[in-house]
Amino acid sequence: MLRIKTGPIEPYDGSINAIFRNNYEDEWFDDPFVKDMVMEIDKSEVISANLIISPVLGPVSYEKLSGGVKVLIMLYKMPEMEQWATSCGDNCLPAMVKIARIHDITVKYSHCPDRFPDDVEAEFIDTGEIARGDKEVGLGILKRL
Repeated sequence: MLRIKTGPIEPYDGSINAIFRNNYEDEWFDDPFVKDMVMEIDKSEVISANLIISPVLGPVSYEKLSGGVKVLIMLYKMPEMEQWATSCGDNCLPAMVKIARIHDITVKYSHCPDRFPDDVEAEFIDTGEIARGDKEVGLGILKRL
């Protein structure tokens, strides 16, 4: 289940790169689901944690991945850790919904994404309210910001 926190929560400090660097494991990049997310979000091919082929940057390490894909990887590999979804663009939402079907995950929002997938189901932590579909989830976030 996708669990969403909004409202008065600690401010986003923008440290996704440091959080990822201090928690990731090289083996994460052997996982086909992780490889697929990196391809889907960053359009880059994972060879290993330290060799990712980017069409824009060329050969890079995991450190050059986007903040959005780093958040997704941590949601998948460390579902118990709440993540700021502020780093995630709308292109991350389909993968986030897939992860939420595998694990219960909690994301924090300080903004409302443009469009969730229509098959999303989310619980708002502050009330326990369940919202289904793009419109219900989006309105739920907006009214809590």
